Amino acid sequence: MSILFCGYSHLFSQGDSFHFIFVYIHLSIKELPSSSPASSFVISSYHPESPMASIVPPPPLTPVISHQIYDVFLSFRGEDTRYSFTSHIYAALTRLQVKTYIDNELERGNEISPSLLKAIDDAKVSVIVFSENYASSKWCLEELVRIVECKKNNGQIVVPIFYHIDPTHVRNQTASYARAFEAHEKRFVNDMSKVQSWRIALAEAANISGWDCLGTRMESELVDQIALDILQKLDSITSGGLERRIDTYRQIARQKLEKSLRTGTLKDMDELISALHQLAEIKLEKAMRSDELSAWEDLMATYQRLLQVKVDKYFRTTNQKDLEDIQVTEQHIHYIQREQSNRMEGFLGI
Repeated sequence: MSILFCGYSHLFSQGDSFHFIFVYIHLSIKELPSSSPASSFVISSYHPESPMASIVPPPPLTPVISHQIYDVFLSFRGEDTRYSFTSHIYAALTRLQVKTYIDNELERGNEISPSLLKAIDDAKVSVIVFSENYASSKWCLEELVRIVECKKNNGQIVVPIFYHIDPTHVRNQTASYARAFEAHEKRFVNDMSKVQSWRIALAEAANISGWDCLGTRMESELVDQIALDILQKLDSITSGGLERRIDTYRQIARQKLEKSLRTGTLKDMDELISALHQLAEIKLEKAMRSDELSAWEDLMATYQRLLQVKVDKYFRTTNQKDLEDIQVTEQHIHYIQREQSNRMEGFLGI
């Protein structure tokens, strides 16, 4: 790209605006996917004496239409949580490599767009962030009706989150939800069946087991727990779930390790130990399923790292409980080694 730019620097110095625009378009369309017709624009050679003779003009540009399918759909009231809780959930799911749809349109038309409806229909999991003003939005309620339909018709998993709102207010449409429906009934006085469908959808969604976020614990920890719960729900219905869980928890463990090394606090060390425990449990599941030598070796490497972190912690605390924890881990390692040996010899069971 830089070579082409330097090659045309003489054209720029001539002040020829056509040449400048043409090269700018060339650089831009080179960023399109290779499947795009525009990417066939090439420069066969460069001759300073006759630069334009070497240019092959591009074919007409055609729009590239995205057919992205998302694993998770987020339904939320923008003014309540767009730049706070919902953005944190979206970021946590993205870190876990979960394809998540979030509607970033600040203004909407009279009807929900077909692309948004398709995102709901295609999603395996819909996450509904019920907040103080969720029910005041006609679009949120229309999304909710579609989500409940997908749950009934397609078996879509629905995860309700009650963010600083009592679940009974959602279920029974009381408090701020009652005020919202008073306004809806005035506005849609000639279409009360629509309003009733919103009430039914709220009641059904609020009866699904979900997450209560009333500020009794750290929001950052809660967000991570919710994201992991969503990931596990996805893994339960998709192929390749075990490998993805291993990759996810390996990434989490690395992040916890980096943080522990950076801060050196016992709290961060405990979080690292917890992450390694989770990673080891999933690797054990894989080893037991596959009986591959590489899977057992990978499992043992994780347990050895876990044991080392626990030893490091004990040297800092000299706490009897931490010493007992080390002994339990050592026993677990011996059990795993024996199980591996038995399986290699054709015997199952510890």
